[in-house]
Amino acid sequence: MKRLLAAGAMALIARSHAAHAGCHGGGPGGGSGGHGGGSGGTSAACEDKSEVVGVRHCKPFGAWGTNLGIPRIVIEGGVIVRQFESLLDRQAGSVTHGAESFAYRVLTPPRTRLLDTAVLSTLRAGVGLPYGLYAAAEADLGGLTRPAHVATEMLSTGSFGSPDLQQERGFLVDSFAAIGVRGETHGGGLAVELAGGVRAASYSFESSYHGCLQATSVTAVAPIAEARVRGELWVSPWLTAGLTAGASVLERHAWMGGLYLGVHTRAFGGER
Repeated sequence: MKRLLAAGAMALIARSHAAHAGCHGGGPGGGSGGHGGGSGGTSAACEDKSEVVGVRHCKPFGAWGTNLGIPRIVIEGGVIVRQFESLLDRQAGSVTHGAESFAYRVLTPPRTRLLDTAVLSTLRAGVGLPYGLYAAAEADLGGLTRPAHVATEMLSTGSFGSPDLQQERGFLVDSFAAIGVRGETHGGGLAVELAGGVRAASYSFESSYHGCLQATSVTAVAPIAEARVRGELWVSPWLTAGLTAGASVLERHAWMGGLYLGVHTRAFGGER
């Protein structure tokens, strides 16, 4: 009898240890859940869902920089200096003083290359393509800081003769589409590209007539095409700082240079 009682006591103790050996799911029902749930109950209560490196539920190392669901888009903003041939050659305009209107034309010295200088702010959006290629759209807006000096000739007169025109500055708008190829370096990237688009320039003049001052302008539009090089460094996984320089493929003495900051939708441009 004593042996039978001892065996029964040992069985009760072993059953109690087995009931507490499972995972506790929290709350009063944790023990029974671990006892009756089998391997499924244990998995639900014991798996670690933290982001610690090495745990089964962690994302692979560097997954934050290689999310293929995010397009490789970069938004850039900066400042550009441009020098290009003046668009004033053979342009004409008109100015009104009260009830009188006067026509004039712009005169440029023969066999002289007139160059304008402008400082512009630039905004650009680009998208990465396979094999290191990319495409971008760009818009530049700024002022003519040093327009080429020209003369004007009045084509009509009024009651008090002809107005006197004095050249002022003006503003410039450029729009581009670009395609290029980019190569990665350890700390940044290098690229070459071709860009083409349209330039619209407005040249300002001040007209003085019989004590009256009036502003007038001449607007001209021309095609533009440039070959450029670009170099940039990674400031952070999503931010680059770079320099750009280029020359016109249509004009001999036209060039551009500038600096910019770029924000990327994928860390390191998705190239690492």
